[in-house]
Order: sequence, then structure tokens, then C-alpha cells
Amino acid sequence: MYAAIIEQLAESFKKEFDLVKHDLGAVEEVIRQKMQILGLGLLQRLVDSQPNGYQGSSLPCSCGGSMKFVQHRSRDIHSIFGWMEIKRAYYYCPDCRRSLTPYDRSSGLGSEQLSPALAQACCLLAVDDSFEVASRKIERLFGQSVSNDTVKAVVHHVGSVALRDEQQALDEFLATKCIPEAQSAPERMYITPDGTTVCEEGVWHEAKVGCIYWQDEYFKRHARYLGGFDNSERFGWKLWLAACRCGLRQAGELVYIGDGAGWIRTEQIRHFSKGTFIIDWYHASEHIWDCGKALLGEGTAATAQWVGKHLDLLWEGRTKKLLDALMLQRKRHKGSKRAALNSLINYISTNEEQMRYDVYRAKGYDIGSGAVEGACKNLVGKRLKQSGMRWTRCGSSSTLALRITWLNEGWEELWSKKPLAA
Repeated sequence: MYAAIIEQLAESFKKEFDLVKHDLGAVEEVIRQKMQILGLGLLQRLVDSQPNGYQGSSLPCSCGGSMKFVQHRSRDIHSIFGWMEIKRAYYYCPDCRRSLTPYDRSSGLGSEQLSPALAQACCLLAVDDSFEVASRKIERLFGQSVSNDTVKAVVHHVGSVALRDEQQALDEFLATKCIPEAQSAPERMYITPDGTTVCEEGVWHEAKVGCIYWQDEYFKRHARYLGGFDNSERFGWKLWLAACRCGLRQAGELVYIGDGAGWIRTEQIRHFSKGTFIIDWYHASEHIWDCGKALLGEGTAATAQWVGKHLDLLWEGRTKKLLDALMLQRKRHKGSKRAALNSLINYISTNEEQMRYDVYRAKGYDIGSGAVEGACKNLVGKRLKQSGMRWTRCGSSSTLALRITWLNEGWEELWSKKPLAA
């Protein structure tokens, strides 16, 4: 049957094919255009042949009354093949004046007039690109014109559903204390939280980011990401809950890497105190560089030599000798140089227990938060901090939630819930 159909199509489009038969790309484009026309016709015919939500002359209403079938009402929907008309059964309750079109919900239609397939394509492109670029790519890929505002609206809509699901999962846990089932049992799990900033309505606000990663028995690396604008306590609970899903309680070892910020230390104590807390090597070395520049100037050979000497002590885990050396130098300086030394001494003293880099390296631990640093750039920076971008809280939160869903491989699960109709 299919061979006969293909033969008929080839014969029907023979004139168009003959014009471009020596150019494979041109042949592909002709076929795409013809398939789009045929696809729209087939889609329209299949939809027209269905009851489209008709479930009898009446339906029970939540108010206790009865919703009466009124008529089939038309709605224009933009699909990946083009615009089509759908006539859906419309019900109305005269008691509470509530109306219902069952087809819209069962088919996953929302308020944006996009079909689920076209909406999903818009969202998929917009998790990486601006709404304008996503709109242009939709036209290039599907030949369909979807405005920037429509792409933005559907991303915010679907992203808000993803964000709501995440919030509800945490609220449900806090109410029931029911720990979710672990999806793996890693030998060693890393937890890495950090913070970055996003410009919302002209003001920079902190977005907290987390990365949980581990290797399986085949040495394949797995990672799960979190991000949002919650306060530190709520974000800490989200990080812990996500870690439980990844196998926190089953993990043989737990390593927590952070820059030593107050909120990062607090959440480590609250949720991950049984693990090994490591101050990120990059941030620790950055503090030494800042002090060296304050003492000997930026870009000088003397600064590089001073920093190298003190970094060697830190790398070897000889923090006591490092502190002794810094305190001895402090006696020789005043003013801003003494203040820089005081700051570094205080930083190392506070985090000395988490700076045993010789021990951590011997155990084969990662000592840098490159994973979460990369997450800040890849998760937040790449999408929310492009040139000229200014966000509202609703827009940044929903777009970030949708991007996280994609990176965490939760895309199919989200769309199976028909988020346009939510």
C-alpha cells in the first residue's frame, strides 16, 4: 500500500521534481513543502472525523447541576503543518454559568492557539535561544510564522508548570516527610551549590544554582541541576530532596564542594553534615591572589612569586604553616595591606578544616567546583544573561525552570502532563 502511495505522489509531483532533480537539497525542500500541505490536509481530515469532546447531551457539573451540550464551536489552532480549524463540543451549566470544552483539555490545548507539537518545538528552541531567535528558527525549520510574543507566552506558561511541579514536590515532602525513591546508588556523590546573578527589571538578583553529579559502575558521568530564586533555606531543602532522588542515602561517599559562603555552609550543616566539606580550590586560590595583588601590585613578578609560594603551602594542606607565615607578615604592614592580610587570615582560619587538599587529593576527590561553576554559566548565564536581556521574576523563573527540565532529561515527562492545558 505504501509503495503505491509513494508511486502516486512521485507521479503527481513529477514536474516539480524534474526542475530540481540534480540538486538533492532542492528536492528535499520540494518534498518538505508538499508533505506540509498533505500533512495539514490529513490532520484536518482526521480531526474532523472525531467527536472532539462530545460526550452526550449533558455532563455532570461540579456545582451539582448539569452541563448541557450547546453546539460544536470552532477554534483556530496553529500546528506544525499550518493553521487549522477544530470544531469542539461546547457544554454550559445554566446554574453556575460554567462552560467546558472537553477536547481542549484531553488534547492538551492551551490559550496560545498553538498545537502541542508546535508549542513544544518553540519551547525546545527557547531553552537555549532568545525568544526572537527561537521564532526565526521555527520559521526556518517548519515554515511557520510564530511571533516572539507567542514564543515567550508559551515558554512562560509551560515553564511555570514545571516550576509549580517542583514547588509542589517540596511542599508535599515537607508536609508528609515521605522521602522519594532513589533512582541510583552511586559509590561517590558530589553536591556543589553556588550563586550567580540575573538582571530583573534593571536590578541584579541572586539565583542559586546546584549541581549533583556522580559516576555509575560503567564510569559514565551523571548530573542533575537545580536553579531558582528561593531563599537559602528553601533552596537547601530542594537540593537535599533532589540528592535523595539521585541516591544520596545509598551513596558510599558524599563530597560537598562550595566557596564557603555563609548560606552554603549553613545548608551543608543542615543537610549534608555527614559528607566531606571541601572549600573549592579555585575560590581559595583566588583569595590568595587578591591578597598578593594588594601587597605587591597587580601583574608583577613579585606578586606571582608570592602567590605561588603560598599556594604551594595550601596545595599541600599545610594551612598552619601558611597562617604562621601570613601572621608574621601582618606585623610588617599597616593600612590596606594589613587589612588584606587580615581578610586572608580570617578566611583560612574559618575554613581550615575544609582545606586539607593533600588529604582530599590522596582520596581521589574533586577539589574544585567546576561542575557548579559550569552550571552557573550553562544553566543561567547562557540563557538568562545574554546581551541586553532584562527579565521579570515570572519570566526568569519559568524560563529557567524549563531549561532545567531539558538539561535534567525531564522533557518527555513534563509534556506527557499536557502542560498547555494546565
